[in-house]
Amino acid sequence: MMKHSAENFRIKGFDGGDAVDLISLLTEEWDVLTPTALGGVINNFSSSPRDNADAIKAKYIIEAANHPTDPEADEILAKKGVPILPDILANSGGVMVSYFEWVQNIQGFMWDEEKVNRELKTYMTHTSNIFLII
Repeated sequence: MMKHSAENFRIKGFDGGDAVDLISLLTEEWDVLTPTALGGVINNFSSSPRDNADAIKAKYIIEAANHPTDPEADEILAKKGVPILPDILANSGGVMVSYFEWVQNIQGFMWDEEKVNRELKTYMTHTSNIFLII
């Protein structure tokens, strides 16, 4: 697949596997469903054939993409008892490290990797603990 992708600049047309449509992928039985690329993929547009919130079978959802779950779908999943780690927590590590780089630049500092990881852990742990309390 890597060779095909490099030569064709896409995966479409690769003969070594079967294509899976998005709705089928999202509605498989997963322990953890992690939408990672597009917003609005878990949805409940009342008249759309692409509705999928009722069909989600995942035990947990980690929102690695920005806003992958629409508000109506969020309500449906809450009623089904599916815990969701929201995008603001699940994908914020990269944003925080970018902020740390900005801080270093304006102060003329250069942190080593250990310092960056320590700072990231401090902020992420604190924020995650707040989420768990809620």
